[in-house]
Amino acid sequence: MYNYDDVIARTGDSFPWHESTSNISRMPNPLRDLAEGDDLYVVMVPLWCDNVSGNKSKQYNKHINIYSVNGSLPGQLLQQEYFVNFVSTSPHATALEQFKSLRDEISSLYRETERKPIRVYNAATGRMCRSILRVPMLPADNPAQSEESSHMGGNSNHPCRKCKVGGSFQETETADGYHCFFCDNESIRRSAEEIKAELSKQLEVAKSGVQAQVSELQTESGIKDKITEVWIEKLIIQARAYKAQKLPEAEISARLTDWIEKEPGEKMNPLLDITVLPPPGGCWASPILNHPGVSDPLGSYILGIMKYIWYMSHTAMTDKELELLAVQLQSTDTDRLTVPPLRAAYMIQYRNNLIGKHFKTLMQILPFHVHSFSKLGLTHFKLVQTVGALGPLLWTSEIDELEQYLDDVDVLVGNVLDAFTDVAPSKILLKIKIHLLTHLRNDIHRFGPPIRYATEIFEAFNAVFRLCSIYSNHQAPSRDIAIQFSDMGRVKHILSGGYWPRSTSHGNVQWVQASKTVLSLLANVPIIQRHLGWVSHQSADVQAGRVTFRSHKKAVKVSWSQTTSAVACTEHSLSDIDWFVGEVPKVVAQSGDICTIGSWAIVQEENDKQAIGRISEILLRGNSCASHGVVTLERFQLGADLHENFKCPILRRQIPQSYVAVASTAVKFRFSAQHDCRLANCQPTHHTRQIQERQVTERTQLLLQHSDDDNFIVNMYALHNAMLLRQALPRELSQPIPLYSDRQLRHAEVARILVVDQAKKRAHTQEKTQATRKRKKEEAEKLTQDGTVTEGPTAQPTARPQPQKKQRN
Repeated sequence: MYNYDDVIARTGDSFPWHESTSNISRMPNPLRDLAEGDDLYVVMVPLWCDNVSGNKSKQYNKHINIYSVNGSLPGQLLQQEYFVNFVSTSPHATALEQFKSLRDEISSLYRETERKPIRVYNAATGRMCRSILRVPMLPADNPAQSEESSHMGGNSNHPCRKCKVGGSFQETETADGYHCFFCDNESIRRSAEEIKAELSKQLEVAKSGVQAQVSELQTESGIKDKITEVWIEKLIIQARAYKAQKLPEAEISARLTDWIEKEPGEKMNPLLDITVLPPPGGCWASPILNHPGVSDPLGSYILGIMKYIWYMSHTAMTDKELELLAVQLQSTDTDRLTVPPLRAAYMIQYRNNLIGKHFKTLMQILPFHVHSFSKLGLTHFKLVQTVGALGPLLWTSEIDELEQYLDDVDVLVGNVLDAFTDVAPSKILLKIKIHLLTHLRNDIHRFGPPIRYATEIFEAFNAVFRLCSIYSNHQAPSRDIAIQFSDMGRVKHILSGGYWPRSTSHGNVQWVQASKTVLSLLANVPIIQRHLGWVSHQSADVQAGRVTFRSHKKAVKVSWSQTTSAVACTEHSLSDIDWFVGEVPKVVAQSGDICTIGSWAIVQEENDKQAIGRISEILLRGNSCASHGVVTLERFQLGADLHENFKCPILRRQIPQSYVAVASTAVKFRFSAQHDCRLANCQPTHHTRQIQERQVTERTQLLLQHSDDDNFIVNMYALHNAMLLRQALPRELSQPIPLYSDRQLRHAEVARILVVDQAKKRAHTQEKTQATRKRKKEEAEKLTQDGTVTEGPTAQPTARPQPQKKQRN
């Protein structure tokens, strides 16, 4: 909720009237008139749109769907299906046609919430409030965002929908043209005004009746709109008909102008007209596509960049090397990696058919395993390493120090692009997903952490839509599906404590909610939580410092002198307390992580210092009502420098061994660490039995045998607690280092090599094309000589003898 007296002084796209300095002295705030005494909220509603199949089978039943979320929610909640809202669907209406209706609801002249905020009941305050709806972004995959931005796509001469980078190969393969693909140049960013002007120009040129001129404009600008294209075709056909009548060009243009103005319907992308209007008296407007599209971290990073790297990695390996890679991957310590159970053999066997979760796993662990394969080379290893280093910064939901975070993102993005240049210089010209990383800083500065506009949750929500489609009446599926979603939304509203109006006997309106028994269903019944896609973040079990065992009845009482904690803490008063140990002890960290024996963690000592190491013992106090205890950490020494190869902090076991005992409430968080197998030269000599259907079988599985237990590496590629880990480590151990000090000079060197290589490739392609044409021509001539009649205007091929069918016995 905005403070009325302060909102007028804010800057940014959300409050466009800040440019008028005379308004600052105008009090009270003009928004008070809109609120009419109620609280006023601005609700951000990002809209996601894509095509979805309404069938469970492989037969594709195309529907164009639009979903939304409440963008004002915390980032963690945005990744739950519970908060995804169905907006519309149609097997016939295109995305832009559906967006037109939404535009009319959100920002049309008479319905827009900027002039008439929606009046609703606030369950938190118990008062009526008003809401202004704004569409801050349109998250989607790259093809959908290109359509929403009236862009030709990634295969055009100007492949970026956000800027005008690109051109012919003579322009892009120069030093300056090539360097532009590595930069986010503000001077060439696209805007809604320029897109509309370009589409209007295309409509004007179409009145000439020459398709080539329109195509030339589209090629030069990279702008092509589906709605405008329909009108362009009609204008060209009509212009050609007028030309056939020998009409003057001026008269043709006047007739076509008059005709298209009178024709009903949109002439171009309706999203270009979604505006945020100022209060009465203002005249400023900001189209939503002033910044077309936002980079989706899942689509552009996991299913794009990581997929390219995985393909380049496994195609360069032999079968024996792939078997070794499977052993190394399966030997990975997955503790605190935010990954599903590793199935390394499956990933290697079906290496060309992996999905997002596999690439997300490889991003966090692949840098520790590809270093041993000499065929890949140092440049490829650097590429894998730089991609892994950038990932954790993209998958964070909160940013504490924005400028430092943005500077780190800039360096890491530059490293990824430069590493791609070392491996495959032409990739950045051909793969638009790589160039889109350059726009990350601006997107994050404007829209927040990238995970907030990830499309993964919308893709997951498609399963709910698919079931609604399957169980629809199949007569009017769009209407029937919408009714089903309305019913589900009503159930969610009731179970989550929502209110609805009820008239009293005195004619007043009373806002009521369901009973406590109904409200307890969502909190206490897991099956309802799973069906609605809800995950509680306020569970009673998550209490920092709480110690639990598998079975408290089987806990064993021990004296203080018998514990490892007694070695680390010599306080005599602790020996008078009863202590218990049990099977599978667990302790809840301050971050909510569940830590066990062997977990790597950071704890807070009494002297306000931090200790880093591995948990070796968890004790529970003997009081019957106590749930806290003592955690003993085996202290490891944090290296002063980064690892020479992996560029991650180093952990070394102290000799002699050192322990630190702290209260269970002092455990801060858990992190991922990997054994330094490169230093210890670990070999695949350990055999373990495989488990199938929860049964230990006679089949064995080969794993790495660690040569020592002293040398480890802090996994800075892990997504879990990435920002907490960076805050806990010294800045010199978490600050990224650029691959090249002078990037522009490096790009100029690569551009000179690229010109020669690309010329050779084009010459080779031309030779192959000519050879293919020559071969086909010779085959056609031979076929003409052997099996056709060449004389006369009605020459027909002679009948070829048909093979005899085999008789069945």
